[in-house]
Amino acid sequence: MTEVGDRMGKRLTRCSTDTLAGLDGEPAVDALQALVEELLPLDDERRVESIVLVEFIVAARVNPVFRPVTERMAADMRQVITRALDVLDVPEPAEEAERLVALLGGLILDAVTPHGSLGAERVRGTLRAHLRSVLVTGRGGRPVT
Repeated sequence: MTEVGDRMGKRLTRCSTDTLAGLDGEPAVDALQALVEELLPLDDERRVESIVLVEFIVAARVNPVFRPVTERMAADMRQVITRALDVLDVPEPAEEAERLVALLGGLILDAVTPHGSLGAERVRGTLRAHLRSVLVTGRGGRPVT
């Protein structure tokens, strides 16, 4: 689990949130999507990581020895996403990060479990639609100013 966290962390650090500064519209969506996709099971390596992650999260529910690692990873992910949304001037970035984290959790679970049906392109499309709603159209379909 620690190895998975380290790999994810290294990928995220290559996509610095500082590169998001000053972006808006579709360029902001593109950049944020590239950052967030580092956490999604879109290739074999990330799929294995996501499976390991899901298994440890489930195990942490009944075995407290796993909780510190899973809680740290969750906090780190929220921090990176919140920072990215803040740099992009999204109102209430911590609250919006919670919505995005919930979406990511659902996409990951659906993509790596037998009940799921989402392939990589559908995962990307769903993520993009959400990011557009946050960065381009805003809630209620109004353009972001």
